[in-house]
Amino acid sequence: MAGRSVPTDDDLALFGLICQRAQLDPFAKQIYAIERKGKWTFQVSVDGLRAIADRTGQYAGSDEPLYDEGLDLYAFEMSGRTLPTLCKVTVWKIVSGVRCPFTGVAKYAEFCQTYENRPSGLWEKMPLNMLAKCAESQALRKAFPQCSQAEQSVKAIEAEPVDTRQQLIDSLRWHGLDPKDPAVATTVHDCLTTLQKTASNLTTQEIEAIVISAAQAAVQTVEVTTDAA
Repeated sequence: MAGRSVPTDDDLALFGLICQRAQLDPFAKQIYAIERKGKWTFQVSVDGLRAIADRTGQYAGSDEPLYDEGLDLYAFEMSGRTLPTLCKVTVWKIVSGVRCPFTGVAKYAEFCQTYENRPSGLWEKMPLNMLAKCAESQALRKAFPQCSQAEQSVKAIEAEPVDTRQQLIDSLRWHGLDPKDPAVATTVHDCLTTLQKTASNLTTQEIEAIVISAAQAAVQTVEVTTDAA
């Protein structure tokens, strides 16, 4: 994860919860935890938006980015320019059996991230690529409302009170279970993943009860195996 400081256990727990809720894989770079002004925030990447679009079964790919007056990357490079004014990317979606275009446009002046009036990070190293990602993200949001809904869901979870986010961790500790114990952590992760896919109608309290019961069983199994050895 990007950033200069080390995320706390609470930050990591929240990030894991968000990844599970959004069904995005941080190892596939579909979602990032980024430190901004001393606070960890969570951002769905363009790869994550593509994955969300693909789940609909209507995603039909995208065109190569076009810069300024419609130049492809090669033509733009050959023009001798280094910074584009804008970028356009078209995403395709199958609507009633027809492949339809949805175009996103991003202006460099509006999207470039700066520090002390200079492009920062990847915006300094690869501005064309970064602007293309912004334009493609705009197109994906336009074509697939699910992309915007996922981003809004991430922000909503991020904004939840700390007590709500830590409810499961606190409950594990109250039941004498260590959230950092490998057996507990693995069981909690596996259990939440399974419940998310098969039991979306359960309440938070019901999910919590199931997860704690499974974690207790996992710890007991480890203890019995250790004693037998």
